[in-house]
Amino acid sequence: MKYSSTKSGFSLIELMIVIVIMGVLSAIAVPKLFGQMAKAKASELYSSAGSYIHLQDTYNAEYQDRIGSWKIIGYIMPSNKDFKYYEDNNEGGNPAASTVSVDEGEPAAWKAVNNVPLNDCNEGSIWQMDVKASNNKAFNLEYNVSITDGDNGACHTITRHFSGLDSHNKIVDAP
Repeated sequence: MKYSSTKSGFSLIELMIVIVIMGVLSAIAVPKLFGQMAKAKASELYSSAGSYIHLQDTYNAEYQDRIGSWKIIGYIMPSNKDFKYYEDNNEGGNPAASTVSVDEGEPAAWKAVNNVPLNDCNEGSIWQMDVKASNNKAFNLEYNVSITDGDNGACHTITRHFSGLDSHNKIVDAP
């Protein structure tokens, strides 16, 4: 057996190429990772509002022509540091509220405000849903949602499904 006296290893050029490739990959991957983290935090809004809609619809089906407060319908707001939840401008709901007649047309509001920036979605942006009587004979309640996030529309981007909550109970005519 013959042993070589030269040491084998990576050349400086090979190491530099690997470092450049890793830099390019991290420049692409890191922003996408943070974008997914913001979407994951914001996904709470869709499920929280969906729970509210489900509970409100159930209450309205049982007690015709009534909209219940959070306490009456059994809605429990999520608790975390990223969002604050409001019912009729009362943070965490209004424990004294009971019900409001649909005929009175007063909205039983659900609102969430972010405490932390979510990528380009600024802190203090508002996701709101109001409930009112519906003229549609198939459903007693109509939900109207809105997102207030300034001019950039970044909150709409990370919570794009939230805007679809207002059409969950509308009948689409079949062709």
